[in-house]
Amino acid sequence: MTRAAREVLSDVRLALDMLQDEVDPDRWRVHWAGGVALLRAVGHVLLNVDQSSNVELARIADAAHRRWRSADPAHTVYRDFILEERNNILKEYRSKVHPLDKVPVAIRLTLVNPATGEVRYLDEVADFDENLFRPLVEGYGEGEDARDIFGEAIEWWERELLAIDDELIRRARQ
Repeated sequence: MTRAAREVLSDVRLALDMLQDEVDPDRWRVHWAGGVALLRAVGHVLLNVDQSSNVELARIADAAHRRWRSADPAHTVYRDFILEERNNILKEYRSKVHPLDKVPVAIRLTLVNPATGEVRYLDEVADFDENLFRPLVEGYGEGEDARDIFGEAIEWWERELLAIDDELIRRARQ
């Protein structure tokens, strides 16, 4: 089973909770770096710890790892976010998250006059601060809040670990 990898994944969820609550930009950056490293550690622990005690799990996990690195769009979050953001942070100490604590966001208001039905548009720029919006500025998830993509990566890991465990159980019953 994927017990050790799931233990890391539990810590990844805790890291996301910390990212949701942190308002200090310096502390947020540290939580982000740690959380992204943990996201990648799920796979390392699966391949280096969990599978070391079970030959059949090693076969299943190795096959899964090959799928994750393939061009299959089902694993884009692994290749283009988990791997890439981890490499950005740990090898270059840079991130794709918007670097400022205030993020200017363009807002278009649609105003409809209830009497005439006339439609007008009002364009404004609002500064989101206090951890309200931390968008990714390029690549996978561009324009989305980084925490939403982080959560997507957690869901992806959960599906993949469940599939590995299910396959291990299926093979044991044969």
